[in-house]
Amino acid sequence: MKKIFSLFFKPMGLIKHIGEKIKNNIQRSIRIQLFTTFILCALGSFLVSRAVLPLFENINEGAIVDYSYSMRMMYFQAQDTAEWAIRENSVDILRQSIDQENEKIESHQNTLKMIVTDEVGEVLYKTMQVKEEHIDLHEEIRHVMNFTINQPFEEEFPNMVTSREEFTTLVPLTLQDKKYYFIVSGLPQGEVITSTSEGPIPFFIGVTLFILSFFYITKRKMTQIESLAEGVMEIAKGNLAYRIEKKGQDEIALLTDNINQMAEEIMTSIEMERKIEQQKNELITNVSHDLRTPLTSIMGYLRLLREEKYETKEQYDEYLKIAFSKSEQLKNLIDDLFEYTKLTNDKNNLVRQQVCLNELLDQLMEELVPLAEQKQRLFSKYFPDHRIFVALDSEKIVRVFDNLLINAINYSVGDGKIMVSLEGQDDHVRICVANQSDAFTAEELASLFERFYKKDQSRTNVTEGSGLGLAIAKSIVELHGGTIHAKYKNETLYFIITLPFTA
Repeated sequence: MKKIFSLFFKPMGLIKHIGEKIKNNIQRSIRIQLFTTFILCALGSFLVSRAVLPLFENINEGAIVDYSYSMRMMYFQAQDTAEWAIRENSVDILRQSIDQENEKIESHQNTLKMIVTDEVGEVLYKTMQVKEEHIDLHEEIRHVMNFTINQPFEEEFPNMVTSREEFTTLVPLTLQDKKYYFIVSGLPQGEVITSTSEGPIPFFIGVTLFILSFFYITKRKMTQIESLAEGVMEIAKGNLAYRIEKKGQDEIALLTDNINQMAEEIMTSIEMERKIEQQKNELITNVSHDLRTPLTSIMGYLRLLREEKYETKEQYDEYLKIAFSKSEQLKNLIDDLFEYTKLTNDKNNLVRQQVCLNELLDQLMEELVPLAEQKQRLFSKYFPDHRIFVALDSEKIVRVFDNLLINAINYSVGDGKIMVSLEGQDDHVRICVANQSDAFTAEELASLFERFYKKDQSRTNVTEGSGLGLAIAKSIVELHGGTIHAKYKNETLYFIITLPFTA
């Protein structure tokens, strides 16, 4: 029993699958939707117009008088008489037919004109109503031929003749080696034929139903197209935040997605341009400020020296030392700015080599131990036992680690412990530099890697940094195909770098 049910439901499942596939194809193609709608509307309109035919079949009823049947009878009577005479090979058969017609004339019945002529048209036998003694055979033949051309007789389906004119038929025959012409003519009797037709009303009903149904079914799609056009117009006016509502899965829905994506990309591009312009203005402002501050100080001390406004040799040396220190700060700022510009403009200037990160970080921390001790800081490393090698530009990556370690020394708070960890993962290595720090908001963390950003914007002393260090570090890490980000958790600031093992 289970097998029987499975045999029954298997084709049903196949039919359902095919139906779902057809439905999905229709939903995804506006061309198929329109074609299907057209076919359904046309089929429905045709069925309705056929269904209402009985209601209008007698709306146009008319009567027509047809003379073709009577003409056919006259024609066949002449043919039958001629064939009988040929079989008997006697002209008396023709004379007997004429005598029968004469009897009908005497009894006032509707009769035919019958004439028998020789080969030159001399009348030999005729019915009583015929007055002619000589017949123009050429004219009679022409008359018969004209009628035959205009009203050809077909054995089963003759054409209808609606005008009553004298009908003539002519049969040539040879009897007893003599040539005769048997001519039969007369006015045909009409037959009344009643015709009915449904008229154009069912056709107009079908056409009207097709138009209305097609417009109704496609109204939703047209509304969608109008909504799309309005959305494009709204976006064209500059409202890039406007989004067109997506309906369906067909080409219009795909176009809607593309337009929305285009608006999103344009808006993102404009925002990016505004941000770049803002950063450009900030860069000019910050560079001007950070250059002017040490430059003003240098000029001030040099002016004091030039005007000999010092009292002792020690004061002279102090002024000169300060001016030189400010010059070094100015040089470092210009070097940082030049390095950052070079990194952002030149993407193919890495000289990679296999570098052991364990040894590199150990060496950098060892070099910074005097500065850390001076600031009462302590390095704490968490390295694996095995050595980790990565393809890096050692000169540039040193600048990244050096910047992070020096920042940790300068801005660490609390116990002064600076944690440096190294960990190899699937296809990359993870380096983390962490230290206790003042609190950071999410906005401040996101801005740490921007140019000239300083957490305390009120700082004006250039000795506290140019504000380009982390921006340079980010550029170098990204040149290596890695990432760098900062997070703040449990009063600790973490800088996390990931670098791929291979370029």
